[in-house]
Amino acid sequence: DADHFLGGSDALQIDPEAARKALERLGTRLDLSAEAAALGVLRVANATMERALRRVSVERGHDPRAYTLAPFGGAGPLHACDLAEALGMTRILVPPHPGVLSALGLLMADVVYDASQTVLQPLAVLLDEPAPLRKAAGALAAQVRAVLESQDAEPPTLDALLDLRYAGQSYELQIPLALPVGAEPLRGAARAFHEEHTRRYGYARPEEPVEAVTLRLRGRLPGARPAFAPEPAAATDAQTTRIGEKPVWFDPSGPTAAACYDRDRLRHGHRFEGPALVFQYDTTLVLPPGWHARVDAWRNLWIEKITLRQPAT
Repeated sequence: DADHFLGGSDALQIDPEAARKALERLGTRLDLSAEAAALGVLRVANATMERALRRVSVERGHDPRAYTLAPFGGAGPLHACDLAEALGMTRILVPPHPGVLSALGLLMADVVYDASQTVLQPLAVLLDEPAPLRKAAGALAAQVRAVLESQDAEPPTLDALLDLRYAGQSYELQIPLALPVGAEPLRGAARAFHEEHTRRYGYARPEEPVEAVTLRLRGRLPGARPAFAPEPAAATDAQTTRIGEKPVWFDPSGPTAAACYDRDRLRHGHRFEGPALVFQYDTTLVLPPGWHARVDAWRNLWIEKITLRQPAT
């Protein structure tokens, strides 16, 4: 929306007429209207993002329907409901400032340093004699501490990972390994490997020999921990934050009137239903028909699919 781009700032203007002309040219080549061409562009973009989401969910053994979608970046909330719909997800969490969520995460993230050493030994050999692996873990821990303790007064937290695979495989799974290294932690890692292999690939072969490929030590120092205080529920409803209405094309049949809301004025307890648009400086949220939104005590927007109850028979 040209009037609310970057919160309505004059710092950078967009030209909606130029966009329309470009889409008219594209639509002419495809025998489509400018609006239908725009919807086609969105569908192609959504399909690309959907494939990426499936790679990090379905292809890793996770059912996305059991999860909450968390869109971020300036464009994330524009596509969130369409992507959730495509993946069968019914709940979305939009943080207060999606466009700078990565920057906030960088400031809050732990300081991490990794060190690794190749092992390439059958796990059975290490179970019989874990001392060499214990020695390697000690050397890696000293390397990690030397790096992190120079940055902070407190000692880092150390975690170990062991890359495991069935003998003959060309890929490994990273499995947590309890410290200090010994026979029992290695047996626990073997059990976890079979379980993770089943979850990731649908099968396990506990009777097959397992090979340890790489030992990894990760040191961690805590990042910034700002306090986010919850706010009390608002005494008003979401209608007080409406800033108008505009036609939006959700499908090729034609435009639908969508209510427009100011994200900066939304407060804890406010609720509204789609079709709607929510404008803020760093993003625009699109809420199609069939979805509703509520604001929690930390100014997050929870978007949920409206489920129609079947009439009693």
